[in-house]
Amino acid sequence: MFGRSALRLACGARQFSTTRTRSVAVRASIILQRDPIVTQQSAKFEAAADQYFGWLDYMTADKFPREFFFKPGSSAENRWADQDQERALEWHFGGTRPKRPVTKKPIEEDPDAEEVEDDLMAPVVGKTVEVQPRETQADASNDLLSLERKLDRTLYLIVRDAKGRWAFPQSDVQDEEVLHEAARRGLRDMCGSKMSVWTVGCGPIGHHVTNEHTAFFVKAHILAGKAEAKEYKWVTREELGEAVPSDYWASVKDILSTV
Repeated sequence: MFGRSALRLACGARQFSTTRTRSVAVRASIILQRDPIVTQQSAKFEAAADQYFGWLDYMTADKFPREFFFKPGSSAENRWADQDQERALEWHFGGTRPKRPVTKKPIEEDPDAEEVEDDLMAPVVGKTVEVQPRETQADASNDLLSLERKLDRTLYLIVRDAKGRWAFPQSDVQDEEVLHEAARRGLRDMCGSKMSVWTVGCGPIGHHVTNEHTAFFVKAHILAGKAEAKEYKWVTREELGEAVPSDYWASVKDILSTV
């Protein structure tokens, strides 16, 4: 009696589950992001704190064994003393410039030492590093199709769907197809195959429910390449919130990076 009731209950639950699954389409959507390329600019307080702790490390560091690395009184030792003095002058707190006492020793003549050209003791000068501006040409022109904009922020790829709404690339899940495979296939169908993409795991990180479908979000990173969709753009978190519908934004805002 109990077994038949349990069987009836299980069949009823199964029938409800099957009917529910068929009435609402299941879609796989991919949240494709480009991670920040440069570090964010520190706030004024953060920059002052970093400078202060750097000064503490400098002032409390162990004394450099100059006698081990330099010949006493040599030109190389004097150059090091000048550079160390310049580094000490970089710190400025409380109206004073703390200095480490650095003294130059007179050159001690060694009658048995061989003469060495001073050029051999000169420091090796490497290739000059040219510092590039943080704002690129894409920032100046507000090129939303370029990955070279907002280098210190996370960018997300969104496309315009058939109804004219902006959203992450998505596709219906076909028979015997898992979510992350459907998400990658949908990305290829909508944005071409000229992007190298790494999918983070196989499971979804969120979902969005509508009357027509349920979309499950799969996270991915772009490694190289360019999108080829008809209408797409790379946007920040704030720009995404302004572009997508409010109910869609409510479903995805908590799974996006704040950087």
